[in-house]
Amino acid sequence: MSELLLIDVLNNPNRLLNIDDKLSYKIITEARHLSLLGQLKASCDRAHIEQDLPLHTQQQLQSGFHSYQKQQQQLLLEHQYLSEQLHGVINSWRYLRGSALQLLDNNMFAGRIKNNIDIYVPQQHVANVEKELLNNGWRYKNIADYEETFYRRWAQQTTPLIHKQRRTELAIHFQLLPKTLSNKLNSAPLLHHHLSPSICEPATLLSPDAMVLHQAIMLFNQIDYHYGLRDIYNLYLQFVYFSQHPTFWHHLIQLHQQLGNDNSLYLAVSLCQRLFNLSVPETALAYFRQHKLDRFSYWLYRQHFINAFRHQFPLHHNISYRDSVKSLRFRGRLKQMPIYCIVPHIIKRLIINSIPHDDEEVIY
Repeated sequence: MSELLLIDVLNNPNRLLNIDDKLSYKIITEARHLSLLGQLKASCDRAHIEQDLPLHTQQQLQSGFHSYQKQQQQLLLEHQYLSEQLHGVINSWRYLRGSALQLLDNNMFAGRIKNNIDIYVPQQHVANVEKELLNNGWRYKNIADYEETFYRRWAQQTTPLIHKQRRTELAIHFQLLPKTLSNKLNSAPLLHHHLSPSICEPATLLSPDAMVLHQAIMLFNQIDYHYGLRDIYNLYLQFVYFSQHPTFWHHLIQLHQQLGNDNSLYLAVSLCQRLFNLSVPETALAYFRQHKLDRFSYWLYRQHFINAFRHQFPLHHNISYRDSVKSLRFRGRLKQMPIYCIVPHIIKRLIINSIPHDDEEVIY
């Protein structure tokens, strides 16, 4: 019998009821390591089993959910500050990724921990927005000069900002998709429609189809998969929740056609089917299959993604996991920058990260 993993419990929370304390501790530790403890608690709530769990397990789950509640309260506070500081500078902005899911304030996404606040600002307004924030208690994150170039040229965002007192981190994106995809995909349709929860006025969120497609493209074009299980799980939850609306799959396919030819959505759907048994209408599946990779590439990368998503905890860092992560990291670099830039980037990254400095993060 294979060892129980966190992904197995996310699929079926009832499995927590029939394991010993040692295995329960391992699952809880893995969930905390991957910032999934709050969502594991929410999953147990939806299965109506939390009160049947051992007291120490309930306490650990509650501690993770409490961190989510504190983060959500802080996000609302930061939104108030941003609304005051950006009044007269810009009419609106879009919250992205984990920030958007927290602002949806829906039980399906309860417990979702975010790394920072992600917002989209049109490029023509970025300079004025940065200037206003820098005059109101924000500063640039301490990073190397080369990383500054990397962020703006390839990551399509400004250098992350940190508030001097509150220590909140803010990422300002001026493009929604990686620069290397700009000639292949048209990102403009992602902004054609939006959600306007009163809780985040005057800001908005991407529409459900745009939110799903944007996250799929970003997930399968990134370099680091440390939070890969969290990201694919949240993508699965979005499929489940948004597909309750009868026109969701139709709008998603229409938006995908408007953006251009990309296989990220097919990877997202097929992997959510494989890992979480996602139900997808046959008509939608037939469309997505038209955009799959060639047979060998699909087989190769599909298994690498499965390895990375299932075996992230340090205890599971086996040879297959390490090989998959290395392969996906190289694939991510190919996706995010031209091939002629990769070797110089790797050399500079190794040099920068090997020299002691005061930077607040390393680059990939």
